Amino acid sequence: MATNDYEKVMGTLDGDSENEQIIERDKRMSECYRRVFSTDEGRLVLHQILTDLRFFDECISETDVALNNFAKFMIFKRLKCDNYKQITSAIFDCNKH
Repeated sequence: MATNDYEKVMGTLDGDSENEQIIERDKRMSECYRRVFSTDEGRLVLHQILTDLRFFDECISETDVALNNFAKFMIFKRLKCDNYKQITSAIFDCNKH
């Protein structure tokens, strides 16, 4: 039984293969990310993280490209924002008032 929050997410998963454990831990971590960034303050922090990672800017240097790629990793892998139709719609809806 998990004794702390870290163990609840990353702790031993009995009975599963190593690959299944990795998948389950990744799922649990994504759920944590989504809970944290779903609050108003979390969204503010996420916006700043994406800004720092050059997500909203043109990437010229190799460093900018690497940072931007990590921003995409955060969005698509950690936050599991992989509904490309919704993302595309959001881009066009973002300036509608």
